[in-house]
Amino acid sequence: MRVVPGGVEVFIPHWMNANHPQVQAFIHKSLAELETHIRPTPLEITSPHTIYELVEQWSKKIGVQPQRVQIRAMYKKWGSCSNRGNITFNRALCWLPVELVEYVVVHELVHLLEFNHGKGFQHLMTTHLADWRKREETLNRDHSTYGEIC
Repeated sequence: MRVVPGGVEVFIPHWMNANHPQVQAFIHKSLAELETHIRPTPLEITSPHTIYELVEQWSKKIGVQPQRVQIRAMYKKWGSCSNRGNITFNRALCWLPVELVEYVVVHELVHLLEFNHGKGFQHLMTTHLADWRKREETLNRDHSTYGEIC
């Protein structure tokens, strides 16, 4: 079982019946335990339109142009950048505050200039988003259930 934006995913072995009393008892018990640890979150904090707007704004500031930008469900990443210049963002970003989404957008766009996380990448991040390390820390600390930055 894991917490995802908008709810909880339950993984059941293929050989088990989801309606079996033991499985149902596990789910109900686990949900009761999780209830004390999960803060209610709004259905959507940042719209997909806002993500595309951020990409457009930051592309101009940084001086890059991605080949393609898409938003889709991703299993363990907030975003990715291919060596062909395609950027993909996790749909789960819509459940994050805009300042964290902005960090992910800048992170992926900087990869169009530095395709690694070395000193050159870090320098560019600091140049364009001075508080990026604080935002990254917040993202990793408060939202690591949903993805990781890559």
